[in-house]
Amino acid sequence: MNDNLKMESSMAAVFSKEYDHNMSIEELKEILNESDEFIILEFKEIEKNKYVREKSKWEVSLKLQYLPMVMENENAKDEYDNSKNNDELNFYIALVEASSLTENLPEIFSVNTVRESDYIEATKCKYAIHISTVFNNFPLTDYQRQLKLLNNIAAETSIFLDISSFTARSGEWLKYTSTFSLPPSLDYLYTIHAIYDDDKNPEKIEYWFHTHGLYRVGCIELEIIGVEDSNAAYGELLSACARLFIQNGVPKSGFVFNPAYKVNVCWLPWDMALKELNIDKDFSGSFKDREDNIHNNPSGALVAVDKNGNYKTLDYFKKELSDNPVFMLSSFETEIMKQAAFEKIEYFINLLNKNKGDDKISFLVKMGYGENNSNKDLEHLWFEVHSFNEDGFFDATLLNEPYKNLGMHEGERGLHNIENLTDWQIYTEEAIFNPKNIYLLFL
Repeated sequence: MNDNLKMESSMAAVFSKEYDHNMSIEELKEILNESDEFIILEFKEIEKNKYVREKSKWEVSLKLQYLPMVMENENAKDEYDNSKNNDELNFYIALVEASSLTENLPEIFSVNTVRESDYIEATKCKYAIHISTVFNNFPLTDYQRQLKLLNNIAAETSIFLDISSFTARSGEWLKYTSTFSLPPSLDYLYTIHAIYDDDKNPEKIEYWFHTHGLYRVGCIELEIIGVEDSNAAYGELLSACARLFIQNGVPKSGFVFNPAYKVNVCWLPWDMALKELNIDKDFSGSFKDREDNIHNNPSGALVAVDKNGNYKTLDYFKKELSDNPVFMLSSFETEIMKQAAFEKIEYFINLLNKNKGDDKISFLVKMGYGENNSNKDLEHLWFEVHSFNEDGFFDATLLNEPYKNLGMHEGERGLHNIENLTDWQIYTEEAIFNPKNIYLLFL
């Protein structure tokens, strides 16, 4: 990560109708003093003539000391370097008029993740909490600390705004997600917007994918431009590269790497990519789309690199990206996914027991197996679960044929220890639920 690129991480929560009130600084102090997750090192009220937030009622700066985070998995420890943490974090907190956040919400944020009723409630509320920080430790750790602090201060919320990634979520999302030790994926740190233009020719739609939020972790924002194949997994490719950059740092422009099997890419400054790829000036993501204050910052465009080192649009790899592409997943990513699966496994087991014999709902678990007893280089396989016993074993059927020699085959039914669990999903007629969104079943 590059600290010179790093920008502040900004979030806000609009109070719910029932909780909406003119919170005092004394009330804030009481909330902070009740926490057992940190020690308050500094607390400073900001003078009114030095306010930096729009329509503020009060503003404070805060310095907190957290307990260090510990990873249990040895492989994940290698990728998560705790020595980089000093576990101190500075926050800037403000009570603001909610209208300063909600007036332009539909134009700026991805609001399709918020129920209309929540949005309407937010527009009728008077107050909101705005909180910002500059990540000082591992990004996902500080993101979760910021999220938890906001949830503690804004106990009842109509909508949550991740301002850095231009994303709106429900208050229930904030309350639920703040219960994780760590979010189950690095993609909580950013969002991907897909812009398309079908005005010129509905049969030939142009796509522009780009991230928001990576600057707060010291990475460049990433883009994919000049592509037309809607069946290719461009969003997944962009996300895979974003996760690589968060963990390993941003490689030099032009450095070739392979985030997916048989897919070689590099990144170029977006304006250079437009020239190298000979992108038409009217194409989505070209100069005409850079005239605002949001998309005109420096960013890197991913381009395909052929065997001779020539740059191509990523449609060059559309076959590889359309035929069940395999993307890289680090040991750290697997570990936080596994940790989240265990933290929320009670939901899965309770629903499994309540819905036995219901053919309209399916319960799946992902289990990690190796060719020996080592926890390294595991193959992760999906099983359909029939039951779970008191000894901690799933009675389950393997859904896919292993690539490795694991002594099991597709369609075989057997008992599998919960210790091998890395993820789970619940399929219903309406939606797919997992540790990230299981709370939706209980709204």
